[in-house]
Formats: sequence, C-alpha cells, structure tokens
Amino acid sequence: MPKIYILHSFNARPYFEAVEHMAKTKNIQVEYRETNIVRSMVKWILRKKCVNCDLLSILKNIAFLLKVPFMKNQTIIYGTAPYDYRFVWYSLLKYKNNFIYHTSHHKWEDDTEAVFYYKNINAFFKKIWLKRLSDVKVVCVTQSVQKSIKNFLVNSSKIYQVYHSIDYDRFYKKRDFTNVDKLKILFVGRFVYEKGLDVIIDVINNVDKDKFEFTFVGDGKYKSKIEKVFQRKNVKYLGWISSKEEIAKTFKDHHILLNPSIKYKGWEELFGIVNIEAMASGMIVIASNHVGPREIISDKENGFLVEEKRSDLIIDILNKLYEDKKFMNYISNNALLKAKEFSIDVIAKQWERVING
Repeated sequence: MPKIYILHSFNARPYFEAVEHMAKTKNIQVEYRETNIVRSMVKWILRKKCVNCDLLSILKNIAFLLKVPFMKNQTIIYGTAPYDYRFVWYSLLKYKNNFIYHTSHHKWEDDTEAVFYYKNINAFFKKIWLKRLSDVKVVCVTQSVQKSIKNFLVNSSKIYQVYHSIDYDRFYKKRDFTNVDKLKILFVGRFVYEKGLDVIIDVINNVDKDKFEFTFVGDGKYKSKIEKVFQRKNVKYLGWISSKEEIAKTFKDHHILLNPSIKYKGWEELFGIVNIEAMASGMIVIASNHVGPREIISDKENGFLVEEKRSDLIIDILNKLYEDKKFMNYISNNALLKAKEFSIDVIAKQWERVING
C-alpha cells in the first residue's frame, strides 16, 4: 500500500486530518513520525504524560531517522520551525521522494523570529535552508505565511497555501438566539499566560453575573493563578477534553467563544483551529486581532477582532450582543458560512492537488 509520511517534532495529527481523509479515499496509508526523539525518550523514562512517548513509537522514530538516506518514492510532509538543525538531515529526503515542507511561521524575513535563534549559528543554517527549500513544494498554513516565505524563497514557484481543516458536519449547529436569557461563554485551550486568561478573569469581574455564564476547558501551568474564579456560581471548569465529539457537544452547549490571545516572546495566534470549530457550531467568536484570526474572522460580520489586553472592548461586545439577539443571529449565520470553507472535504482536495502536482 502506498504511504504518506508526516514528519514533525511533536504530535501533528490534529493538523493533518484532511490529508488522512484524502489518503483514505485513495487507499493510501498515513504514518506519523516525530523528530524530537530525545524529548520523547526522556518523557518515556520519566513516565511523563506525552502523546507518542511510548517505546514502540520511539523505536519507529529512530528507525525512520536511520533510513532517511535510503528512502525513495515516498511522499513526505515535513513540518518544523525555521532553521531547526534537524532539517539538515531530514531534508535529504527531498532527493528521492515527493518532499513537501509545511510551515505556519509568518516572519521568514526576520531571522530573530526563528524559533532556534542563535545569532551566529542561524546564519549557517539559513544558507542550508535556502538551498534545500529552493526547489521543493512548500505548503503554508495561511496567506500571511505564504507572502512571507515568498520573500524568503524569491525564486521558488512551488509555494502553496492550504488552511487547517475541521470536520464541519461534526460541529455544525444552526442557531437562533432570539429567546436566550443567559449567554454562555466558553474558553478552550492551554492554560498559559499568552492565551489571555487574565483578560477573561477581568471580563468575569466586570459583567452582570445574571446575564453571562463562563466555562473553561483546558489545563496547564497557569491554572493555579486563576482557579479561584472556578468557585463562582456563574463559572464552570470542565478540565481538559481530548475527545472531539465531547468538544463538539461543549461548543453546541455554548454561545460565545473567547480567544483573547496575547503576543508573548515572539508568539502570536497563528491560526486557531478552535476558532473555526466554534464558528462551525454557530458560536460567535471574539478573538485578538492576531495574524491567524485576521484570516478567519471579518470583524462584526462573522465574529469579532479586538485589540489584545482590552477586556473593556470584550465587555462592550458582550453587552451589545446580549441586547441585540438579531445581531447575534446575523453573526452566527455568517460564521457558519465561513467555517464551511475549512471543511475537511474542501481542504482534502487542496492537499491532493499539492501532493500530485
């Protein structure tokens, strides 16, 4: 059976559901391999929670590493951060295989934004990256990434843009907010500073508790800083939910998604699959005006974009929505239409064109 290998430094399965969908229709097997083998081994030894940190997965990753110079006639989709030193080895796969580099990095023209930033060493790795990427297919997650990498690979004609996908049918829910008395507001994500949890707490502290109910889904190191708010009558904490079916049900039980991300240490929200999943369920998304949400959300049309750290703006939007349910229905219907553009069937066809191109 033909195979597609998806190579990444960590568990990449959530980002390639459309590839799996396409492969299934063509009787092609998809296998995942990870490049951060040392990290996986340490976590396995220490018995830390980690996807694919079991012994069998580690051995498969090591075997793949050793086979790199000898592999041929395979399709390889490889994603890693700019100037990652491991690229020097794994990019050897380009010479005898259908090699596709996948990236969500949106500042290729700025070397200081590279994840593996070491002033002197980066210059060396940059030369290798330029040479190895010049004649391979490059798939960019967003249009802003595509624009940036075209400035980096000025002579390349193999640069594509393919968004992440969602299972639209799983999340779909048509809404009518006309008779809703209390708006249910949801946060889903990692509990870290950059996800804007402090902003949400400030919102909770300054809205009418009889009009708004808040639910948190997720976990992380920042939980200890905010968990007191979980004791309030209008706040719920559901923990981490890994099941897509359960997440879809949770979305359908809520009305508004808050994603008030904050730029932090060079990071900003680069896409946000959670935004599209929420929109597919007819929820109204309020997100920070970062590079990723800007390509998904049209402000006041299918959602809202706000300046980061501005809880006051979020509060104004919430109060406006509570008072104008007709406006809520308008935003929700437009969100459903926009989310359909990211359905797994649509994105799978785009991946098929790239792979076969």
